[in-house]
Amino acid sequence: MSRSAQGVGQTAWRIVLAAFLLFALSGGGRIVGSDEVTMFQLAHAMLEGRIDVPQGATLQGPDGRFYSKNTAGQAVLSLPLVALGGVAARTAGFREEKAVLAARFGASFFNALVAAALLGVFYVLTRRFGVSARAAFAATAMLGFTTPLWVYAKSFMAEPTEALGLLLALSGAAMAAEGRAQSLPGERRWLWVAALGAFLTISAKASMLPLALLALTALGTRRLSRYAIPAFGVGVAIIGHFAYNAARFGTPFESGYGAQASVSAFSTPLWVGLYGLLLSSGKGLAWFAPVVWLAPWGWAAMRRERSHSDEPRHVPAHAAARAGLAVLIVALLQFGTFQHWGGDGSWGPRYLVPLLPLLALAVAFALDGASRARKRIAWVLAVCGLLVQLGGVGIYFGAQMRVAGDYPYTLALEDPHFMEASHFNPRYAPIVGHWRMLQENIRSHVHGDIPTLGQGGEVDPRLGISPGDQQALLRAIDVWWCYAAYAGIPRTPLVLAVVALLVASFWAAARALRSAAAERSS
Repeated sequence: MSRSAQGVGQTAWRIVLAAFLLFALSGGGRIVGSDEVTMFQLAHAMLEGRIDVPQGATLQGPDGRFYSKNTAGQAVLSLPLVALGGVAARTAGFREEKAVLAARFGASFFNALVAAALLGVFYVLTRRFGVSARAAFAATAMLGFTTPLWVYAKSFMAEPTEALGLLLALSGAAMAAEGRAQSLPGERRWLWVAALGAFLTISAKASMLPLALLALTALGTRRLSRYAIPAFGVGVAIIGHFAYNAARFGTPFESGYGAQASVSAFSTPLWVGLYGLLLSSGKGLAWFAPVVWLAPWGWAAMRRERSHSDEPRHVPAHAAARAGLAVLIVALLQFGTFQHWGGDGSWGPRYLVPLLPLLALAVAFALDGASRARKRIAWVLAVCGLLVQLGGVGIYFGAQMRVAGDYPYTLALEDPHFMEASHFNPRYAPIVGHWRMLQENIRSHVHGDIPTLGQGGEVDPRLGISPGDQQALLRAIDVWWCYAAYAGIPRTPLVLAVVALLVASFWAAARALRSAAAERSS
């Protein structure tokens, strides 16, 4: 391994550590969304040798039991963390209700691990594509903390895994194709990276299959035999879906989504979906991840030959640019016409979150060698994105939806007026709503008006808290250490834990930054 490659690897590992510590510091420590709870229950059931779950966001199988409508990929990948959380809860001697909450607490950091790993992989790949260390580091930080990836790192949703898989599939395929064209070693290794990426993203959600296949087209058409290894990853994921379907519903072709898995589910006019996903005040990617405005300049740069003295054996990004643009276009067509294009309830354009690393790759190229004016624009966009995410990190999106009157739902999901105001009226934009709630809740905390939990009432078996506690938490700050204080845990150890995490986060971030700077000077 060259000294340059060792330096890149060292920086990447330090990025992973810093990102995980920051994600852990800002984590919610809770699993309360409908799909999240069901997925956690599926993982818990798997540890007991079952796949049926309590009735909720479920479908009844022919055996009379209830099964999650979601795919099993997220549950399978999170099994070690779910098991560890359960063991810790039993060791601590918690009663059943608290044991479940403790197990959820541990599992809630699964996506913090995935998102941190994603940022490390992203940095390595941008450097391998020839982007300078400075631009690669800046783009990595932007991806992690100025886009909705940060908020989804707090969730138990599948989007971070889909994002990691799609990035690996596209980059692995491009590295294998362009590396061979440049007579660079490691083609077979990159083919297995592409296979792993395809497997991850398709296993996490079956509807990602078309996008994963498009990502693999970065391999080109000159040697079709190169598709054999990535095809293996695709095949294993599809077989996994078929086996899971058969175990639930007695047939490999029943996914549990019913009409949502048919052509009839794609009933939204394309112009409505495109406007909603890209520009609407409630879901528009342009506002929830402002740095993507730089992507067009980056794609133009990716198609040009590049060379940097600090990465002499770089891989051209032509194939990645071509395949990435195809993935983006098809994703917009696919999700823009989907009946539930908004992916409610969620933060921002949920279905576009897996595309963020591909867009950030173009942003990295836009930053590399950028003019002073473009760098200033990038700084402004990054600060705006950071402020947007702070609102999403500080207030749980479900709480904002309740305060806005969007939840419990008053209209059917397929109704064209479903959440119309929150989606399209800037007056009711979630970004504004989150910041309004964050300011109000911080002000109430400063004045000593802090929520308290455990005030009595029947506990919701899915959420683990009572309706009264749910109402009280509308005044909460969505971080685990605040929830712990609301539950009555002494504040001194919580403050010490937060300070320790904060110091460790900045220490790790500083080391990562120094490591990237050392790459530039070597």
